Amino acid sequence: MGRVTMVSVAVLVLVAGVQGRRAVKEFEINLDKAPEERYLELLPMFNSTVWGFYNEYFAKDKEMTDLLYSISDKRGDEDPEMMGEIKGLADASNLPFKFVKSIQMLYELQTLMVPIINFTQFPMPKGYEALARIPWRGPGCTGIIAKDTSTGIVYHARDLDFSPVPFMTNLIYTGIFTKGGKEIFRSQMVAGYTQVITTFKKGPNGFAIERNTRYPDQVGGNTDMFHNLEHGRPLNGWTLRKICENQPDYESAITAISTAPYVSTEYAIVSGVRKGTILARDPDSVAHVQTLGEDNFDERSDYIIITNFDFFFHDIREYFDPTGGEVGHPRRVAAQEFLNASAVLTPEVLFEAINHKGVIADTIFQAVMSIETGLWNVSQPDL
Repeated sequence: MGRVTMVSVAVLVLVAGVQGRRAVKEFEINLDKAPEERYLELLPMFNSTVWGFYNEYFAKDKEMTDLLYSISDKRGDEDPEMMGEIKGLADASNLPFKFVKSIQMLYELQTLMVPIINFTQFPMPKGYEALARIPWRGPGCTGIIAKDTSTGIVYHARDLDFSPVPFMTNLIYTGIFTKGGKEIFRSQMVAGYTQVITTFKKGPNGFAIERNTRYPDQVGGNTDMFHNLEHGRPLNGWTLRKICENQPDYESAITAISTAPYVSTEYAIVSGVRKGTILARDPDSVAHVQTLGEDNFDERSDYIIITNFDFFFHDIREYFDPTGGEVGHPRRVAAQEFLNASAVLTPEVLFEAINHKGVIADTIFQAVMSIETGLWNVSQPDL
C-alpha cells in the first residue's frame, strides 16, 4: 500500500536556513508478483505527469524520438523480467511501448549532456545529433560518505539533481522491494523507470548505493557508450538492481560493481557499516577508487566526495559546470569548503552540506543514510 514516511527528517530540518521539505511517497514492489503487475498500484499517482513529460518533449519531436527508438530497437529485448515490467507499465499507462522501453536508457544517455566545453573536446558522434534535445539535463548529483569521528558511525548524504525539474520532481518515490513479505532492499525511484538510483539494503553488513553520472574521460567515450547500448549490454541500473537483490553484503556488492560490464561511465558511491567506497566506472574496468579513511586526493580522512567529474584527474570540465550557480566554483568545491570548516561530520552537518549554497542545484531528491543505525532519511526540497 502506498504511504508517506520521512524517518528522522524532523531532526535534520531543524538546521537553520534549510528550505521547506516534501515527504517521499513509498510503494511496495512485490517481486513475487508477475513483472507486469508490480507497478499497477503507483501508476494512478504518476500517470498524468509521465504523459505530460511525453507530450512536452517527445510527441512533437519525431526526429529525436525516432532516433531514441532506433537505438532501443537495436538493443533487442531487455532481460525477460525487465521486459515484463516495461510491458506492464506501457499497457497500464497507455504510453507507447517503445517510449517506455527507450526511457530505460536514461542514465546512460545522460552522459552526453555535459558543459558546453565538452562538445568541442568530446563531440556528439555523427548521426546522433538529435539526442542533444533530450530533455533530461546534467550535470547533477553530489555524494558524500563521511565518518562521524565522535561516534565512528558512517553516514552517506546525496543530492539527486535532474531536469526538467517541474516533471522530474513529481515522479520521485521510494520503492520497497519485497520477497515473501520481507523487504529485500529499498530504492529511490523515478516513475516509469524500472531501475534503481539510490538504494539501501539493511543488515549488519548491508550497503547503500548511489549512482552519479560520470562523463566520458576520453575522446571515444560517447562512441563506446552507443556501441554498448546498441549491442544489448545490460543497462547499468538493472545491473545494480540485481546486485541489490542478490549480493548479501558490502564486500560482495563492491566486487560485483567493480567487475560487472557497464554500458557507460558512471560513479557508484557505496557506504556500509563504518566503511565507504566511491568507484569511478568505465564500461569495462574501474578507473579510480576512493576509500574512506585512506589517503585520497584533496580530501580529509573522514570523508570522500564526488559530483560528476574526475577531480582527482584534474578534469577541467568541472569548472565550467554552472549548476551550483557559479561557473568557476564547482559544487564539489563548495561542499568541501563547508565540510572542511566542520570539525565533526554529524548527519546534521551533512544535511547542511547538501543544502549549502553552491551545492544544491536542480535537486529533486535528498538522502542522509546510515547502514549501521538504519537511518533512511529521504525528502524532496521545495526549490
